[in-house]
Amino acid sequence: MKKIKIKYKKLLIWVAITIVLIILYNLKTEWFNIDFLEGVTAEHRIWAMLIYLAILAIISIFLIPSTPFAVAGVVIFSPMEAFILNLVGILVSSVIVYYFARYLGIKDIFETKYSKKLEKVKKALSKKELPIIIGWSLFPAVPTDLIIYACSGLNISLKKCLIGVLIGEGILNFFYIFSVDAVINFL
Repeated sequence: MKKIKIKYKKLLIWVAITIVLIILYNLKTEWFNIDFLEGVTAEHRIWAMLIYLAILAIISIFLIPSTPFAVAGVVIFSPMEAFILNLVGILVSSVIVYYFARYLGIKDIFETKYSKKLEKVKKALSKKELPIIIGWSLFPAVPTDLIIYACSGLNISLKKCLIGVLIGEGILNFFYIFSVDAVINFL
């Protein structure tokens, strides 16, 4: 029981950091201005790509959706660059979330708090892990990070998790990025 209490403290710290980031985003919107980002990107292309990847890698820990960043990526990078950067960022963030979930002890929390529901989820996932991960990653209304947390907590292999996320998010991001690019070019 002690181990779970320690994990809850880590979880509370994570929630506090998430709240601070949301407040910062709302108070300092100029830091997230597209015109500002375009100018910086033009002058410092490699740094912009590295920072963009770092942001994509970090936001997933806080369950912040990457969709706005995919759209912003089209504005500051070419569509193909944005697509590739988004997929790399999503894969890196998926690995981080997968291991972060283990660090937080999500499995222990699942087993302690939701043991009956966990059995149902395990049963469903055990039959069709990859299709469920792909479907979840493809559906825009639910955070992909949640399925990664679940996969980690249920000991589904990282490789299978990444393949599912890559396929689902790849399709979704392709649609987002190239649709936004088409609209921008049309206007």
